[in-house]
Amino acid sequence: MHWIAIILTTAVLAAIIYWLLVTTEGVYLGRRVVVWLYDITAHKYDRIKEFDPDAEQFFVIRPLLVRLRRVQNPLVLDVATGTGRLPSFLLDAPTFNGRVVGLDASEKMLRIALVKLQPYGHRASLVQQTADRLPFAYDQFDLVTCLEALEFFPSDTAALQEMVRVLKPGGTLLVTRRKGSEAKLFVGRYRNVAQFEAVLTGLGLEEVHTNPWQQDYDQVFGRKPAKGDNHLTQT
Repeated sequence: MHWIAIILTTAVLAAIIYWLLVTTEGVYLGRRVVVWLYDITAHKYDRIKEFDPDAEQFFVIRPLLVRLRRVQNPLVLDVATGTGRLPSFLLDAPTFNGRVVGLDASEKMLRIALVKLQPYGHRASLVQQTADRLPFAYDQFDLVTCLEALEFFPSDTAALQEMVRVLKPGGTLLVTRRKGSEAKLFVGRYRNVAQFEAVLTGLGLEEVHTNPWQQDYDQVFGRKPAKGDNHLTQT
């Protein structure tokens, strides 16, 4: 019986450690652990994710270009840009003529992104900072994106508030919502579709809607009301 207790205890501890470090990627252990985990996996991150260029262009870049079609020289902010996934695919699109700023807290992820984005020159820039302290003034960006990252921030609401703050009136926000069985393992952080959309609406966005995307993620779009909209509430 003694050995059985030891085995069971070891199994439980292993499961907890796996949940803390792998499933939830350190979010319950604090921001430093999350950033550290991304730093140590940066060199193999793209291989792990195995991004499909055709899928990225069709399911991510194409919808964004549609929303930017009337914007001349758009300025885009990609929060938690990692190795420069979205900036590289967006800048590679022939019809995109704007600039992209990628922001991330992981220095080693940004080092890889820097190499990847060098061919685009001044059209791409990188900033090391956290999502809840965006170093930009109000109403700066025509588009703000954040893919597969919100659930790993200390406060997704604080980060979303910052994204809405720096978004221009009339601009678009694209973020992702974690879904599926693993999403519910983010205890106290999981939101269903209605709850997540309500958060964005509560932050002042309109036209909020969710699109199915990957097995583990939905895309969620919202628009910051343009100045002069009749229903815009002054605060």
